[in-house]
Amino acid sequence: MRYGLRSVRIAPVALLLVAASAAPAEDRWIRLVSPHFEMYTTTEEKTAREAILHFERVREFLTSAAPLKLQGDHPTRIVAFRDPAMYQIYAPNQMVLSYFAPGQQRDFIVMQNPSPQSYPITIHEYVHALVQHSGLRLPLWLNEGWADVYSTLKPSHDGVAVGDLIPDRIATLSKGQWFGLNELAAINASSPEYHESARTGIFYAESWALAHMLYLSPEYKAGFGKFLAALNGGQSMDAALQTAFARNSGQVFADLQTYLSRKTLVGTVFLTPFEKAGEKAAVSPVSIYDSTLAMADLHAAVGHQVDAARLYRQLEEAEPNRPDAYAGAGYMAIRYREMENARREFTKAYALGSTDAKLCLQLAVLDRDAKQPKAQVMAEMERSVKLQPDFSEALYELGLMKVDSRDFDAGYALLTRVTGLPSDRTGPFNAALAYASLARGEIETARNYAGAALKVAANPAAKAAVEGILRLIDARAKPGAGVHPGEKLLHAEGLVVGMRCESPESGLVSKLGLVVGGKQLLFDLPEAAAVEILKRPDSQSELKCGPLGSFPLSVEYAAGDGKGPTVGMVRRIEY
Repeated sequence: MRYGLRSVRIAPVALLLVAASAAPAEDRWIRLVSPHFEMYTTTEEKTAREAILHFERVREFLTSAAPLKLQGDHPTRIVAFRDPAMYQIYAPNQMVLSYFAPGQQRDFIVMQNPSPQSYPITIHEYVHALVQHSGLRLPLWLNEGWADVYSTLKPSHDGVAVGDLIPDRIATLSKGQWFGLNELAAINASSPEYHESARTGIFYAESWALAHMLYLSPEYKAGFGKFLAALNGGQSMDAALQTAFARNSGQVFADLQTYLSRKTLVGTVFLTPFEKAGEKAAVSPVSIYDSTLAMADLHAAVGHQVDAARLYRQLEEAEPNRPDAYAGAGYMAIRYREMENARREFTKAYALGSTDAKLCLQLAVLDRDAKQPKAQVMAEMERSVKLQPDFSEALYELGLMKVDSRDFDAGYALLTRVTGLPSDRTGPFNAALAYASLARGEIETARNYAGAALKVAANPAAKAAVEGILRLIDARAKPGAGVHPGEKLLHAEGLVVGMRCESPESGLVSKLGLVVGGKQLLFDLPEAAAVEILKRPDSQSELKCGPLGSFPLSVEYAAGDGKGPTVGMVRRIEY
């Protein structure tokens, strides 16, 4: 569902305060919080409790009963209006009783006076959100059809019933020309068939019917999970049907026509308790600031940029020491790709002590892109991880930054806490772990991570970088490199004295001399392939065997045992 910009007259905060004091008690806002939802509403408390607990049960069912795991942990706010006129300010049109709107901070379920009649369309849209947040790549027909099937979800005496007939879909299919299954699979959001009213109706109806048959019919339901996995893995309709059901699209199409000719379709009762004993939602009153902020966030989510911006400004002026309105304005700016404005608003929220882990990470990324100091960016990421220790995106970004800063133990610890990584990040993730493992002296672990990174290298540059790590691993795996598991890398910087190069046949170890703080230190040098050597672009010096004119040089080295004349084995040289 799409939303456009719309201007609505909104009272300033001072007038809202007056209006609220004069409003009848039943029109005042309350806030309810359950384990996975929060709800802002002007409806009566009993109705609100029933609604929020209904969606808790819907979420639990969807995330447990789906053949592929659906991710249901994205923040979701339910907004329910008692007054139809207030609801219409935010509704996409006058026909819908409820709808779903994705937002930057959270998703929204919006409804007019919650009731069982308003639940199906909202469940349909909520399924889309779960699919999106789970990273599943499903064709449009299946995304829509599966959501339609789930929209019929309702409690039964012994579980959850799914699969009731949708009369409008049946009536549409009885009148129109159906798509072939490969035609259906080829339709996307930009296809003409998706925007022509007559054919759009057939598209939705046939998508529902096919999803219903594949998911619920006795002949097909056992293979539905395999079918989803095949489509998610990029297989075509024909290939996925063969993989999951050993049938081609023509055979399945014929089965679908027969399926719909039956007098009744098969629904399913999932033996999962829909009611939970002792389930509760905490209820609290809502201040004028917070109810106004909630409406500003909703305006932003449905695309009313002008109205949202006006409310955020009013709130910033009314209570300049609260971070929330700055955060909301920053998230809205992200939506409209106004990155500098977002950075400015997020900086204010961060300085005021925002406890939003996502905001801290967003600010860090914006500051990094704006070339702000590395220490500042890292501090913002560290706050994000401290606020939400299981925030994988923040763990990933901070872990990469720690490895890049050569804090290998910290980087390794952060990266190994990451879960649910998107496929486009597995390459950098494994490459960073390979490099950190190598720096920690864990050769085989490094080799395994590098092999995984090489398999998914996204481009020639990424492949070349991983191949470079593998060459370094091979060189350091040789006995002369002196690698030992758990080694700690130290850093020294001074003026180079010279290099004594020994031939491999001599059995002697090459040496590097460096004056550090007036004291001459001697380092072991393994073969050149086992050492990272970086020459700065502005350096005019040359590193070669023999005495060297003094020039600045830094080394990273693994400490020795303290028994010989050298302080350790060189791993990296920069000059």
